[in-house]
Amino acid sequence: LSREETIELIKSGKDGVLAVHGEDGYPYGVPINYGYYDGKIYIHCRGSESHKLDAIRANPKVCLTVVGKRDLIKEKYTTKYSSAIVFGKAHIISEAEEIVMAMGRMMEGLAPEFVDGAMKCAKDSVGAMAMLEITPEHISGKASK
Repeated sequence: LSREETIELIKSGKDGVLAVHGEDGYPYGVPINYGYYDGKIYIHCRGSESHKLDAIRANPKVCLTVVGKRDLIKEKYTTKYSSAIVFGKAHIISEAEEIVMAMGRMMEGLAPEFVDGAMKCAKDSVGAMAMLEITPEHISGKASK
């Protein structure tokens, strides 16, 4: 896919798998939902402590895989698909005001009609959450046509 097509796939996606460098050298991939806003990817984290966040604290390099359209063509033993991979660095947002703003950005990309409600919810429960902001360093996309 071209860079523009890849970014469009990332923008239109709602979920993916975030891979981090886990404990003892094992990769750790976790399904997430995300929002793309102004060239960055935002992810909500319930709580401020988790295996995912510990791994990012140790090594901020991450990989996000997004799978777009996928149709199995059984009679031809193939799949028609599109996918994107984002390599970048994750920043853990933990300051209350920044968490609320990041939640708004995530929802702007994920479900714009719920931005105000999500920001209010984030404001009310800011002590029980964190947000990730991923700055892409390299993206690639692939599709079968």
